[in-house]
Amino acid sequence: MSPGARAAARVLVVEDDEAIAEGLVFNLERKGYRVESAADGLEALERIRAARFDLVLLDVRLPGLDGFELCQRLRAACDFTPVLMLTARGQPDDVIYGLKVGADDYVIKPFDLAELLARAEGLLRRREWARQESGGPPAGPRHAFGDWWIDFESYEASTRHGVVQLSQKEIEVMRLFLARPQQVVARRELLADVWHLPHHPNPRVVDNVIVALRQHFERDSSRPRHILSVRGVGYRFVP
Repeated sequence: MSPGARAAARVLVVEDDEAIAEGLVFNLERKGYRVESAADGLEALERIRAARFDLVLLDVRLPGLDGFELCQRLRAACDFTPVLMLTARGQPDDVIYGLKVGADDYVIKPFDLAELLARAEGLLRRREWARQESGGPPAGPRHAFGDWWIDFESYEASTRHGVVQLSQKEIEVMRLFLARPQQVVARRELLADVWHLPHHPNPRVVDNVIVALRQHFERDSSRPRHILSVRGVGYRFVP
């Protein structure tokens, strides 16, 4: 990401521990980001509704409205702002559930500051990287397959339920599938390329996104035609 783009990025820190919040704001501002903070989930929701942010650093355990519920509400409202979730060490279920409800990445407390800053910057530039990838479908125009189409710019798609807004993860999985038609894509590859979590202990965290995509693009999701399972490995996309 260029310095100019990074300087323009707006980050919201949602953390009820005042010392942690102040430290995050200070260090993010040193990196050139414009940073605001919220101490609870309801305040954060109001701020996000009132202004556009490029990244949300979201603690799981918050008063009023916890991080999981906040993330769910954002995704339900078709707000796909990248979310970097902060979760306590020793709570692996938090990580899995956070990814299921729409978080893009996570950092475990107590976190290494350099790692957190690197992950934040990675989320901010990920979409730009995806657009610049060679060999895949165009990032802007609609890409059609079967009876459907996907617009990688607007995140809209024609589905069996009509035109809907896809989530960021759904878009990125479909971008990878469309770039590799007829090829077997392992769950580990999806975790590495889409979730950027190549060593996650549970590769099946991708399955919820696959279920959602089948509901969008399969006439009969129990007998898929486009998104096929390869037992014990992953999936194969048939346009």
